[in-house]
Amino acid sequence: MHRATEAELAQYEDLGFFIREDVFSEAELVEMRAGTENVHRQILEAADRPEAGAVDQIDNQKYQSVLGSTIKWEWSNDLRAVRSMEPTGHLDARLEVLLDDPRLYQPVASINGCESLSVFSDKLNVKRPGGAPFPWHQEGLYWENGAEDLESIVSTLTYLDDGSKENGCLWVIPGSHKRGNLQGLKDRGVLGALYTDIDLVEGEAIATELRAGSVLFFHRDLVHGSQSNRTNESRRVFVVAYQSGGLHRWRIDRKREVDMRSTARSR
Repeated sequence: MHRATEAELAQYEDLGFFIREDVFSEAELVEMRAGTENVHRQILEAADRPEAGAVDQIDNQKYQSVLGSTIKWEWSNDLRAVRSMEPTGHLDARLEVLLDDPRLYQPVASINGCESLSVFSDKLNVKRPGGAPFPWHQEGLYWENGAEDLESIVSTLTYLDDGSKENGCLWVIPGSHKRGNLQGLKDRGVLGALYTDIDLVEGEAIATELRAGSVLFFHRDLVHGSQSNRTNESRRVFVVAYQSGGLHRWRIDRKREVDMRSTARSR
């Protein structure tokens, strides 16, 4: 019912991504946003407790382990906000149920040809007003040392808010996935090696300015990044990466199989 079409598969092969608009209804988005804010609130409250993990700083980025989630704090010291949280589904059922939503996993199964799927990663990326940009990068470069079946991984990104150039929507470089893992930046600290040297990439970047409820399906080697949020509203996205079935989650000694018998909630 929700499997990728031949045209979508051809676009994925050629460009490294395809988009489906208005996948989730406004009523569903209300629940997803509420779940997102609940997770963010839980993490903020727990981060200062004695049992929370220490804050680790790598270059100018701050990381912390809180409530079973690895969080990245917003870069600016003036903005106390969590930039990303991974994983998050275990903290709110409204997000956990999305991992088994056929509107997300069926197109992925069409792409990687897997009869069963498991979750590789699920995370929330939250860009509050004033949130910083994120450099060009490829997911595959992050994952190559921790994935059990890198070739099978396909990412989905669901916009919980309208995405625009002004609020830091995702930018992608079509066709960049064909180059495989590209060399990182030199002399940019520890994390620089994970950021793509844009001089090695051909093609013109495009902004994925999409309505809330739209989903981007993309290849692990697609070069992408985002700019700062220059608006007064948050830009929130929920990202799920799927892999072949029976495999461990990324950096977690646990498996999370996808219930491929599930059906989408009524819209």
